[in-house]
Amino acid sequence: MTQKMIRSRPFMNLLPIACLALLCSCGGGTGIGPGEIQKREDRLLDRLPIDWNIYNESDHQGAIDFFTKTLEQADAFEGVEGVKNQVKSEAQSGIGWSFFQLQDLSSAEQAFAQATQLDRQNADAWAGWAGVALALRDFGDAAQYSSQALETDPEYNSATRVDASGRFLGHDNVDERHLRLMLAEAYFQIGTYGAIERNDPNNAAAQVRFVDRDYRYQDPGQLLQRISELAVELQSPSGN
Repeated sequence: MTQKMIRSRPFMNLLPIACLALLCSCGGGTGIGPGEIQKREDRLLDRLPIDWNIYNESDHQGAIDFFTKTLEQADAFEGVEGVKNQVKSEAQSGIGWSFFQLQDLSSAEQAFAQATQLDRQNADAWAGWAGVALALRDFGDAAQYSSQALETDPEYNSATRVDASGRFLGHDNVDERHLRLMLAEAYFQIGTYGAIERNDPNNAAAQVRFVDRDYRYQDPGQLLQRISELAVELQSPSGN
């Protein structure tokens, strides 16, 4: 073995170590430890119950400001990629519900669209968007978004919502019955009243039966009357 080869051997032995170190430093990490990441995620998630509390105090403009600050925090924090989209979706949904209460349907629609893009499993955002679509008389969209909310969470109840760690995110009193009635009204307006000849849920009468098992379709006038009656019943304190 030549003297040159002997001299190069220590350098060759260091190559695997150097390559391993290089790989470990190129993973796109933030350099933040798991404990600190968890703290930052918790701080971010802890904001949402506070935001919803402002909303529940009927300070809807204030709620928009709080939810917007949560959005800014989600973008500012490093190392929170695991919950970032979930938090931003929830904040956008809160903004959407707030604008809905303020009767700014255009802004509400934009917020719900962003919320559902960030998290397709956000049933609360789909429910809110369904309400906006119905108010705008976009009946096809109202049916689609109501169905998406029910598919995502068949037992949806806005008043009792909590996150995976039990943080309270409840608001209003909207549940799967309200979604069924929105579907019923949307189908009615589209002209899909009933399907007597087959078991098909994609019609107004079938959705009414989910809320009132004793209902039997007779004609469009009787169907519309029952939808109206059920809507009034669900608005009363005893109906929720």
